[in-house]
Amino acid sequence: MSHELEVSEASEPAEGGPDLRQVAEELKAEGGKHFRKGDLEAALDCYASALQNLGRSGLVDATLQSTLSSNQALCFLKLSRFQEAEESASAALVADASNSKAVYRRGLSRLNLGDPRGAVEDFQKAQRLEPQNVEVRQKLFEAKQQADTVPVPDAEIAVAAGATSAFGKDGGLYSEKLDLNEGRLAQSFKEQRDWVNTIENWSEIKEISFVDEEDKNVVSVYMSLPGLHEIALNKVCVWMTATTLEVRVVELRGSNWCYVAQELWGQIDPQQSTWKVRKDKLSLKLQKRASARSWDRWEKIRRI
Repeated sequence: MSHELEVSEASEPAEGGPDLRQVAEELKAEGGKHFRKGDLEAALDCYASALQNLGRSGLVDATLQSTLSSNQALCFLKLSRFQEAEESASAALVADASNSKAVYRRGLSRLNLGDPRGAVEDFQKAQRLEPQNVEVRQKLFEAKQQADTVPVPDAEIAVAAGATSAFGKDGGLYSEKLDLNEGRLAQSFKEQRDWVNTIENWSEIKEISFVDEEDKNVVSVYMSLPGLHEIALNKVCVWMTATTLEVRVVELRGSNWCYVAQELWGQIDPQQSTWKVRKDKLSLKLQKRASARSWDRWEKIRRI
């Protein structure tokens, strides 16, 4: 997986002026030739020039930008320049968060930089994007083994300790926002996300049903979680964007539960979507955008 250059899809050139996007494509192809010959420095020069031309073109081509940055990351990996590889892979993911090769390459970079926990996160995401990839599974296993031998940094311990206090009955970190904004995008809850990120053991929420309420332009999602109504509301974390849905339930009858879908096709409106805790289940109302197409892809996206 890590040794394959990426190929982006072509798009229509802009009218008038030099076709800088085409120049970028040609430089990408030239970089690929250098790469296959083993001239990695020349390949890097081509990819850098391609990115510069793409930037000057004024065109928004996230796929090409992500591909070029990901190919840079691959070259840096082969040159053992792991910090630069991580930076390039991260740049690729800023352009296209679903670029599985970029996620995998950042995981490799982090593993070589002595950050196995960061690598585990990347390999887990790569596995969700490519569940059949054996190489990803092997690297995830390797990263988990290394992560188990690395002491937890004091900063992370402090975050976890603070969050544990916050989940108590004596107020604290979440005392002023117990409703967690009822399902809207949780950009203001960095403390919550930081705490959740310290938890490594998650069980997958599997008992899920979906109902397309066409008359209301809403998709209802029901997740069966026995005992859910018995725990504090701030142990239920729901994050939504137009393309992602993530549910984390902390310390429910001795286990932590999660559900992650990362390709919702831009069809939901996170600001209008809501969720509520009901007896033994979590109920979500995902509001469709006005432009949403037929909601027929749930089964395909459940584990992406």
